[in-house]
Amino acid sequence: MDDFNVPAGAPSKTNRESFQSPNISDEANAAEIEEGRLPAILGYIPFLFFVPLFGAKNNAFALRHGQQAFALFLIEIIALLFLIDAVSKFFWTVIFVACLGLALIACAHAAQGKFWKIPYLSDAAKKKFDTFGDRQG
Repeated sequence: MDDFNVPAGAPSKTNRESFQSPNISDEANAAEIEEGRLPAILGYIPFLFFVPLFGAKNNAFALRHGQQAFALFLIEIIALLFLIDAVSKFFWTVIFVACLGLALIACAHAAQGKFWKIPYLSDAAKKKFDTFGDRQG
């Protein structure tokens, strides 16, 4: 046995095995996996995520892949929206204006001798810089 309590001759996990769900056998048996394989595959084709969600809703294997395919589909739609120049420019303009507004508010507080925590950003920055400072020491 080595440092990780694995016998020396034991096969190591491949990348494919490490990404598979450890409890898929608890949710679906071999017959269910075979039955849900085609709907699961079709679900990953853009706009066909509904095939495993509605066509095989009693199959845990297909349903799980359908849920994941739906999440990927939403990300694809958002990415497509950013390919439209007007949408992308609008989004980044809103972000820029929001940053300028937050900077003005923080500047006004600093001029008054007060500290204003920018929501979400202040805690994330503190955490990042505290971690960075620990590595310097």
